Amino acid sequence: MHNLKFIKSKELFPQIKELLDSGHKVRITVTGSSMMPFLRENIDSVELSATDFESLRFGQIPLIRRTDGHYVLHRVIRKKKDCFYIAGDAHLWIEGPIYPEQLVAVVTKIWRGDRQISTSGITWNILSFIWWLRIPAHRVLRIPYRLLKKVFRIVRKK
Repeated sequence: MHNLKFIKSKELFPQIKELLDSGHKVRITVTGSSMMPFLRENIDSVELSATDFESLRFGQIPLIRRTDGHYVLHRVIRKKKDCFYIAGDAHLWIEGPIYPEQLVAVVTKIWRGDRQISTSGITWNILSFIWWLRIPAHRVLRIPYRLLKKVFRIVRKK
């Protein structure tokens, strides 16, 4: 069995940034629930790759450093020529402007157990786009989502 060590992000992410800057890809476990249902806390892990502002596009999930020093993975929902805006998939509010110097990396793959999901695949991009269309009806759509989640839990137990 593996021993898990929990490290605060303010200590870990500067080292991750150094690895990314030297051309490596980094895999981390997702913490927090702001990206549900696409990224699940302590279950999914993501591969981070270095990127630049010019390459960033709608729907991608960048790792950014907020002005208060905290790091976050949220989806790009709008990009302007000198900044971009992000939001968690489980949130209804938009954060920004985020400036190019705050951009650390971008998620290129997701691991769900042994299964690898590419964030550049057509299925992923379509699902991401459809999820963002749900904002006006968010409260209504969350009810059947929660009910289905409960049903799947009950079915799995049997």
